[in-house]
Amino acid sequence: MSTISTFAAGSYRTNRTTDSLLTLKSQLDTLTTQLASGRAAETYGGLGAGRTTSLSAHATLSALDGYDAAITGANTRVSLAAASLQQVTSLSSTMQKNLANSLLNGTNASASGQLATNSLSAAIDSLNQNSAGQYLFSGRTTDTQPVLDSATILNGDAGKGLDGLAKLVVEQKAADLGTAGNGRLSVTAPAAGSAILSLSEETSASDPTGEIRANFGFTLPKTPTATSSVFAITQSSASTQPAVTLDHAPTDGQSFRVTVNQPDGSQKTLDLTTRANPPAGSTDSFPVTADGAAASAALAALVAPGTVAGVQSANPPALTATFSGGTPAAYQIGLTAQPSNGDSVTVTLGLHDGTTTTVTLTARTTPDAGATGQFAIGATKEETAANLATALGTSLKSAASGTLSASSTARASADFFNGTTAAGQEPKRIVTDASGNPHYTQAPQGRTVIWYQGDASDTDARSTATVRIGANQDLSIGARADEPAIRTALAGIAALAVETVADPAGATGTARFKALADRAGSLLTTASGSPGLNDITGDFSLASSALSNAKTLNASTRATLQSSLDGVETVSTEEVATKLLAVQNRLQASYQITATLSKLSLVNYMS
Repeated sequence: MSTISTFAAGSYRTNRTTDSLLTLKSQLDTLTTQLASGRAAETYGGLGAGRTTSLSAHATLSALDGYDAAITGANTRVSLAAASLQQVTSLSSTMQKNLANSLLNGTNASASGQLATNSLSAAIDSLNQNSAGQYLFSGRTTDTQPVLDSATILNGDAGKGLDGLAKLVVEQKAADLGTAGNGRLSVTAPAAGSAILSLSEETSASDPTGEIRANFGFTLPKTPTATSSVFAITQSSASTQPAVTLDHAPTDGQSFRVTVNQPDGSQKTLDLTTRANPPAGSTDSFPVTADGAAASAALAALVAPGTVAGVQSANPPALTATFSGGTPAAYQIGLTAQPSNGDSVTVTLGLHDGTTTTVTLTARTTPDAGATGQFAIGATKEETAANLATALGTSLKSAASGTLSASSTARASADFFNGTTAAGQEPKRIVTDASGNPHYTQAPQGRTVIWYQGDASDTDARSTATVRIGANQDLSIGARADEPAIRTALAGIAALAVETVADPAGATGTARFKALADRAGSLLTTASGSPGLNDITGDFSLASSALSNAKTLNASTRATLQSSLDGVETVSTEEVATKLLAVQNRLQASYQITATLSKLSLVNYMS
């Protein structure tokens, strides 16, 4: 219910005067507050049309504060990661220079082994770097130290029944050298009355499946050569690799590891995951197939022109690969007449790391005492051929104890650092069957230390950690210690460090040290190549640059927004002071006039 106010003469003018005074008083209060605070208003409503600009700017400034905080943390992480990688790179480079100097000065493996052990520990410390309690090289599992200590890596963890690298080296050497110590090659002396000897790879009798020959010992990649026509060299059989048959098709999502013998004699490892619809161009996918026969054909096609040398997987169920077929290379070396003093025959030996070495046997009327690589010219060519067979066997053992042994160490080291915590991807292990023949295990044994304990997913290492540095900019700054270049560098250093642990008696041999230095140096060179350690460091250099650019852009954006806010939310104290003085004067005048009018009456007016 509304009411109508009583109207009296002069009431309208009185009300109007009162409203005017109240308005001036409100203006005075507002200006006084603005002068004291420097703000245009205390509420967004008081900003009028400018409130939209203020709200939007404050939201963006708040986001910029978050981005800058993230950039500050990321800068620390990126700087530490780059410094760690530079340390690993420096250690690798120093190790390479030391090897070169050692070979030049004839230094044995002892000093280099000690340097390698110290370098391995230093590299591990760098990779175990953390920032604000988060490990930088563990991928997504930032609360887990990525790399085990060097002692555990080399010697294993006896308390847990886990073997280290030294044990793998011992197994690899035994498998490669064979019981005769000649690299699993067979030398058959000439029969009575014959001047023809035989040289062959692991024979079918001792290696019926061809699996041993595919993985261990020397190979005969080419026909022996001679400097004289008195050596009659013929090939009995050419080397062919065995075929591999899988017992069943791997299931969708199952991962497995394949060892491949490449045409150049080297081996490489593929980690494959079975997928129903493999992405185009994928290098780590294996198609879903109907059965084992189809899977075998698909695997053979995938690794071609290489051949499968081994398969390793975990349940469910683990794959079983059966080797069959293939023939070992075999040669006959005969003498059609007596060789002359200085005539020689050279046998090229292949190793499973893709390198070759040669054994040259020189005919001598009187061989040097204790010299290998020489054979005596006998009274008859048959006697000479027998001497050649004996000298060849001795030279093969010498090459096996030096070059092949060094290759075994490097291969075992590379295999060890290729192991991960992923199912079926622990380091390859060698077991012997009832006949004493070596084989790589096809299912994980759970008896080897896994050097890398961090995130082992197949996600790109850099994407394991991202930071938002702008409204539409995410920067990838993750890292993992098991990235190929880092893994290879550690393998090269560890190969030198482990030799004195795994084989202290043979580690000081000049020939073996030279061969090991060549192979370890090759690993270190690969780690430093492209893609390599420098590329990873380059990624972090680019990340650092992106962080710096983002911070500069954020500062520029903040300055622009702050200028916009200043125009809406802040006031000029000089201008407000002037307005305040004017309002005070008007208000004072209004009070005086009102006071004077309030005393005015007819009597006062007429007096």
